[in-house]
Amino acid sequence: MRKITIWGLLIILFSGCMTTNKMVYVQDESRSKDLGSEFVNEQKRALIQTFDELYVNVSSFSEENPDLLSSGEVRMGGRTTTDYSLISYQVDENGNIDLPLLGSVHVAGKTVDEVAQEVQEELKSYFYSPSVKVSYVNKNITVIGQVNNPGRYYYSGENINIFQALGLAGDILEYGNREDVVVVRETNGRIQKNKVDLTNKNLFVSDFYYLKSGDVVYVEPLNRRVWGIDQVPFSLILSAATTSLLIFDYIRRNDL
Repeated sequence: MRKITIWGLLIILFSGCMTTNKMVYVQDESRSKDLGSEFVNEQKRALIQTFDELYVNVSSFSEENPDLLSSGEVRMGGRTTTDYSLISYQVDENGNIDLPLLGSVHVAGKTVDEVAQEVQEELKSYFYSPSVKVSYVNKNITVIGQVNNPGRYYYSGENINIFQALGLAGDILEYGNREDVVVVRETNGRIQKNKVDLTNKNLFVSDFYYLKSGDVVYVEPLNRRVWGIDQVPFSLILSAATTSLLIFDYIRRNDL
């Protein structure tokens, strides 16, 4: 009976231990040999989709003084994401935006640079040497689950990788499952659920290393977290085990 109790105690203690292999990103059997390795995963230019919000800035040289720039329809400087959303142009369900002077302009399926070039050419009929800049306003990813700071995060760059997204959310908690992270992605009205293993170096060449705007990253809990033993009450267990051993020893002696 005493052996059974001791083995049960050892099983409980080891079940509450977290191995470092569960916490290390991009593992490799020969980590030292893996240093300096290169992985090719070209960043793809983001294409404008329906319901994206675009910020359009137009400037042009003054005919009277070519050294001076005159502002177009939108002025930049010192604005937050919320401010820009109030003056942005939303892509409608047909993939168009409605611009002053030009009217409806089809932008879906194009990059922001392509749209800027096309708008710039059209505005030459209205401005002297116009310059157009188009950028996203609402590019964001959502990180939920076993992370320190779950929520929606906006980013200004054209691309963001999954590690940068997790960094914005304060990294994965100790009992987050790094081997089974879910990435939910919507493309052309279709929602896909994909699994990502953050401990596997093949992640660098996968389609989900670089996230897309609107992606949702969900970090699932490990099984031990689900079972509610992420914080094992060691003192209580040891006290109960010690008491049990004393009782069993007392019974054994009396039986003798």
